[in-house]
Amino acid sequence: MTMTWREWMVNVRQGDVYFLLNRLAHPDPTDLFYRNDWIDEAIPLYAGTPLSHLGTTGPWLVRAKWQTLSGMAEQLDTMPFSDNSWGWAYHSLNNWEEQVAHWQKYQLIWFEEEERVLRLFDPRVAGVLIPACKPADWASLLMPLADCCIPSPQGNKVVNRLLSAGNSPVPSRFEPGVHLKEAWNQSAQARKNVADNFQITFWETYPDLALALDEPPGRLLSLINRSMDDYENDLVDVVWLRNDMFLRYLKHHNLIENYPGTADAI
Repeated sequence: MTMTWREWMVNVRQGDVYFLLNRLAHPDPTDLFYRNDWIDEAIPLYAGTPLSHLGTTGPWLVRAKWQTLSGMAEQLDTMPFSDNSWGWAYHSLNNWEEQVAHWQKYQLIWFEEEERVLRLFDPRVAGVLIPACKPADWASLLMPLADCCIPSPQGNKVVNRLLSAGNSPVPSRFEPGVHLKEAWNQSAQARKNVADNFQITFWETYPDLALALDEPPGRLLSLINRSMDDYENDLVDVVWLRNDMFLRYLKHHNLIENYPGTADAI
């Protein structure tokens, strides 16, 4: 379901409006919120947690002033943020202290046998994971939410709390189920992240070859995506694209021959 900010915010029966804001977005969304006096309460969620060394660069939790919701919705509907990672919002009947305690607990999760930071405050992540959540996830990870509004270039995605979800916080670290891992791995954002991260690694490992392949600018990333398409067509998982896989693709398509330093990598 999609809605404008104005349509979503008027549903006051669902509780106060809270935002999870990404201060690393450009521009910093908290600047706009403070400048317009939209903030009733705000806190950097990493403060007082094992992630406190990251300071104010982590996500902020904000409770919006109810008196400003109409003007806020009107301005947000003009899409003032060019960075799609700026944040998202939800309704909740829980009090402020419960919100803070909840989100500070769920910033770290258990994933593939180690602690990881969950970037759920980024709408590009939330927009994939939250619609895939099952009742047990709503009862723990999404416990405070009555519903949420997640912005995207295609429009705001509104997700309502599952009626069968209760309240059962996990005793230690939240561990995403297979359904959440699959939802993420199959998403366009996960693929983009793989391609972007691989491009950085390839530049670091083969700078001269990367420079040659990136002519004109942008060609290297296009080749990376085409190689991922080829491997996926052959049912090869590209979540962890490697240098040897990409070099094999380049040689198979006669895009490179015996480039110095690549023979032992394949």
